[in-house]
Order: sequence, then structure tokens, then C-alpha cells
Amino acid sequence: MNLAQLPVAMRQLLIVLLGHHNTGSFTISGTASAACGIGLALTAPLSGRLLGRIGDRPVLLAFGLAHLVTLVGLTFAASPFAFVALAAAAGLATPPVLSSGRALLPTLVKSSALTRAYAVNAVGQELLYVGGPLLVTASLATAGPGGTLLTFAAIGTIALIINAIVIPRRSHAEHPMRMRQPASERRAIRTLLGIHLGYMTCMGAMWVLIPAFAANVGHPNQAALLVTVWSAGSLVGGLLLAIRGRRASISRTYLVLLAVLSVSSMTLLLPRTVPQMAVAVVIFGLALAPWLAVADELVARAAPAPHTAQAYGWLQTAGQLGIAAGSFTSGVINDHSGTTTAFLLVSVALTAALGLALLRRHILRATTTTAAPPATRISDNRRVTT
Repeated sequence: MNLAQLPVAMRQLLIVLLGHHNTGSFTISGTASAACGIGLALTAPLSGRLLGRIGDRPVLLAFGLAHLVTLVGLTFAASPFAFVALAAAAGLATPPVLSSGRALLPTLVKSSALTRAYAVNAVGQELLYVGGPLLVTASLATAGPGGTLLTFAAIGTIALIINAIVIPRRSHAEHPMRMRQPASERRAIRTLLGIHLGYMTCMGAMWVLIPAFAANVGHPNQAALLVTVWSAGSLVGGLLLAIRGRRASISRTYLVLLAVLSVSSMTLLLPRTVPQMAVAVVIFGLALAPWLAVADELVARAAPAPHTAQAYGWLQTAGQLGIAAGSFTSGVINDHSGTTTAFLLVSVALTAALGLALLRRHILRATTTTAAPPATRISDNRRVTT
């Protein structure tokens, strides 16, 4: 699943690099990158709904083929208009690999192991974002931006096809698609989306402010090192959760980890050198993957089948909006007031998310006291015990 996500994970970076190579303009590159993100935000809930309506395999293959075609077209697009249009089309055609995989996890593992399963998935995502840029750097030296994009597209498509072949086929006879989602589920999902929006605003800001900090202290070439160290901290936290499991209720763990993120983000205001910032981002990173794992489990419990994949789609939409808001706002604050002040946005966004979570904690608690996500009947008619 994670390998199939590789071209999507590195797509924004590759679009910027390829856009400048093909058109000679970073303005066009940035516009294309934004258009791609908007495209994903628009179709993520729809593709998630289709997963529940007609099944994972046909949806993954159809979107995967469309995505491959748009990336191939993007590689050879020299016209600014065509480049931006194809980038938007690539976003619209994003295969719902993450939504599919996360929605299937409750049907594949026991309920007692669900937290560990989501933690392993979060660790896999972190490995993707640690190794992906390194692969991009290595490939650029030999294949250039266009060849790199085609290589990643080919790897991702092959992995997606394999994933679609081996994925268990779910029958929705027990969960009619016309069944209206209960009001309690909708309230829980809206709460989780609002919290996730705040979290992703923080992430969007971090992707701007880490390079900005490195440049401001005179070491712009060490931005990638700081990102790697940040991801390494998250990896450690995710591995600990995968090994130890969750020791408290889901809602309590969710709130505690979000509080840890909010408090640890304050350390980002202190560094004045790259080594100091490396320590700060490691501390800040420790709770990232664990919180995401618990958040994914909460979504699965808040929106049982057949609404799970669509809920993850909405989560991606909220994520794209948060990234856009965080990136834009942090850039403006950085240019006008400096990087240290801009890092306040990270803490403000996380504190706002924590405030919403505390205000609506009764909804989160009610979500976790319901039954675990129901098992789904798979193709060989055996029920997976959850």
C-alpha cells in the first residue's frame, strides 16, 4: 500500500521541479502544485465513497490508470496552461490508496491489535517521506525531473496493481450503501475533521518554516537534514506505539498525544542554530506518528463500514486545506516578522486543535465506547475476527 502511494507522496516536490524545468517559471510550478492539491481535496471524499459503493479493486485500478496518464502527459507538457491543467487533473485522479488501506485494516486484524496496525501504517508513511526525497535526489542526477516522475509513476502503478489484485473483496450486503449515516457518526467525523484541519495547518507551516529557518541561520543546504531528523523522531514514536500498544482508552490517548504535540511545539521557538533545531524537531516529532495512528483508529470507529473510506477521503480534503492555510500564512508571517515568530503559528494551530478536542471530548468519548469497527465479509465468505 505505501509503495503505491510513492508517486503521490513525492508528487508536489516533483511538480515544482518539473514545472521549473519545463516552463522556466517557479510561479507556474507553484500554481501547478497548488492546483494538484486542490484537485485531490475535491475528489478524495468522492473516491472514498466509490470504494464503499463499488469496491476497492475497480476504483483503485480506474483511478490508477487515469493518474498514470496525467503524470505521463505532465512530463512532456511545456505550455504553462497545459502544465497547470494536467497537474490539476493529476490531483483529481489521485488513487484512494490511503483511504482503501486504512478502511480495510479493521477487517484484517483483531480489535485488540488495531492500534498497533495503524501505528505500523503510520511508520510506513514516515519511511516513505524519509526515503522518498532521497530517492528523488538520486534519480534527478541520472534521469532529470521528467525521467524521475515517470520512474516514480511506474513504480507506484505496479505497486497499485499488485495491491488491487491481492486486496480482499468486500461484500456490502450487510451494509447497504443507501443506509443513511447516523447523526452521531456525522458529529464525530465533523469533530475529527476540525481537529485534523488544525493539525495539518501546523504541518503546512512546518514544511515552509524548516527550510526558512535553515536559510535564516546561514545553512540552507541543511534543511533536508532537519526534515529527516524530524521524521526520525516521528518514526521512533510510531515504533514505540507499534511495539507497546495503547495503554489507555483511545479518546484519552488521542487527547494526551495532541497535548504533547501542542506543548512540545513550543520548543521550536527556542533554537538559534541548526543543531539546536535538530533537537527541537526530534522532541516535537516523537508524538506525530503515534497521534496519527490513534486518529486513524478513531476515524474507523467513528465511521464504521460502509462509510469508513469516505471519512478518510474527507480527512484528506481537510488535510489539503490545512496544508494550504499553514503554508501561506507561515510564509507571510516569516517574511514580515521572522521565522521565530512564524513558528508561533505551529503552536497556535495545535492549541486550537487541542481546544476543539477538549470542548468536544464527550463526542470523542462516546465514539470510543461504541462497538469496535464491524468485520466485513470478504471474498472467500470467511468472517475476519475483530
